[in-house]
Amino acid sequence: MLNLPKLTSARTVSTKLLKVVWKKISDKPFPDIYAYTFDEKDFEYMLKLLQKNPSVIDTRVKEYGVDFSDKYVEACTFVFEEAFIILIKQATSLVESLEHELTHICHGDFSF
Repeated sequence: MLNLPKLTSARTVSTKLLKVVWKKISDKPFPDIYAYTFDEKDFEYMLKLLQKNPSVIDTRVKEYGVDFSDKYVEACTFVFEEAFIILIKQATSLVESLEHELTHICHGDFSF
């Protein structure tokens, strides 16, 4: 069992909002997706935790053509137990971040 600190900034993004954004970008069936927002400190903590997991692949260079500092990462998506998990920094546009991350899911950029 992981011994995570209490992340008081964590907020769940509603499934209703996820489905609204999904319908803007795709007519495919809505997959199993969960999304959470975090303040900057908690987001950076979660990002570092993901980066320590050898099964999580960082695709920054593939997507943007260059590596860059974690402080510029505003959202990320990973697969956990056949569900997509999206983490978003609260200081960014929620809908724009969701559109970007959901587009990756829609295009099949992840595999189970």
